Amino acid sequence: MDGFRRIQLIITMAAFFSLVLVAPTGSMSKEQFVGAEIQLPAVDRTFLEQILGKNVVGNPVVGAPISDPLDYFPLEEGTWVYRVTNGKNKGKSVQQVLTRLIRDKPGTSWREAAGKNSLLYLLKTASGGVEIVSTEDQAQGVISRYLPREPITLPGMNPGDTKLMKTDVKVYDLSHPDHLAHKGFMNITYSYVGAYEVKVPAGTFKASLFKWQYNGKVGPATVEDIQYRFFAKGVGTVAMVEKTDVTALLVYREHTKIGKVLIKKE
Repeated sequence: MDGFRRIQLIITMAAFFSLVLVAPTGSMSKEQFVGAEIQLPAVDRTFLEQILGKNVVGNPVVGAPISDPLDYFPLEEGTWVYRVTNGKNKGKSVQQVLTRLIRDKPGTSWREAAGKNSLLYLLKTASGGVEIVSTEDQAQGVISRYLPREPITLPGMNPGDTKLMKTDVKVYDLSHPDHLAHKGFMNITYSYVGAYEVKVPAGTFKASLFKWQYNGKVGPATVEDIQYRFFAKGVGTVAMVEKTDVTALLVYREHTKIGKVLIKKE
């Protein structure tokens, strides 16, 4: 078992036990998390340092309840420029461009272009959250749709909160949109880990850390993955470890994790 697989297994085990610890019978209640600094678990810190680099994630700070998710993931047209922190493109700059779609109620539907070939279609929900409707891989000519939609931000979460959900995944051929190529499901453990001081090229921020853990199966591909995003109020994502796209799992059997840190917002 290689180093990444070992760390991923440890994180999965730690997540299971953390769910037990934050349950009502655990040693720390939800009320105790609110207004408190939450230490970043050692397994998460080790993993983040491996992907993002050391000295990016600093000390814990007091995290705020997510009353308005758009404070942390602003739906506004613009470009976020990131530096890749690991892998074959380490050191390169990449852009994520957010554009409003004018096909329905203004400000509800958005598209995020990450690099040349990857598109995310986003929806602002009635409750004020942001969810992923579908992802598109233009290089492979496929689109993956999620129902229920996968959350980026959810309202009403406090530091230490965890939500469990399941989404069905359907993968279609872009050239034949009615052709279902693969289908399956993902179980998602969505956690507001806490808030931390984060140092990136764009500056030093107090950022709320959210973590997604995925397991499931889509077509012939087994899904076992993890994603982290640090959200800074008024800025958006200042550092992240991306999940592996479903298409990459199906086509490449790819499991390489990609880290990014914010250089600037335009």
